[in-house]
Amino acid sequence: MNGGTRTWELLRGLEAYREAYEAHAEPPVYEEAPFPVRLQSQADLAARDPWRIEAWENPFARDGPASPFLVGEAMLAGEGSAGAPPLVPFLAAAGARLDGLRLLDGTLLLKIEQDGRAVQVRVTEEGPLLAGGGLRLYHDYGLELPMDIVRMQDLWSVSGGPAPRRGRGRWARNGNC
Repeated sequence: MNGGTRTWELLRGLEAYREAYEAHAEPPVYEEAPFPVRLQSQADLAARDPWRIEAWENPFARDGPASPFLVGEAMLAGEGSAGAPPLVPFLAAAGARLDGLRLLDGTLLLKIEQDGRAVQVRVTEEGPLLAGGGLRLYHDYGLELPMDIVRMQDLWSVSGGPAPRRGRGRWARNGNC
């Protein structure tokens, strides 16, 4: 999601988006989870076209996410893993933010943000993740997996872009994080 933060900067500055947000958005509802998981609403569907986002983001909030959940964004696939180290504490230690969006069809999208960079992950089996576990990542980039993801920089490299400059942490080995 290389352009996600730039997209959000542009959207939040557009008067037309601010007016559409005020006309359509509902207060967000969250499910019980170890990190914020917002439930997509019927009203959020109005954000898909023409804004190309999965849910309304408040353009007036300054402490919210650095990027929206983008529609159709190429993303990694993932599944929860009870055997992987817990994801939430790792991300907190690395200075990253984790947000979730539960789509109306039940799909869980995760967004990991750090220092103006973001990556989205479509999660298929989220049970172990929501129980405090880790995450196993998959992709179709032609790389041999499992590969070691032992630093946040490795995640950014696998997801298609350069790593943020600050923030250090460790990812578990063998594709788990």
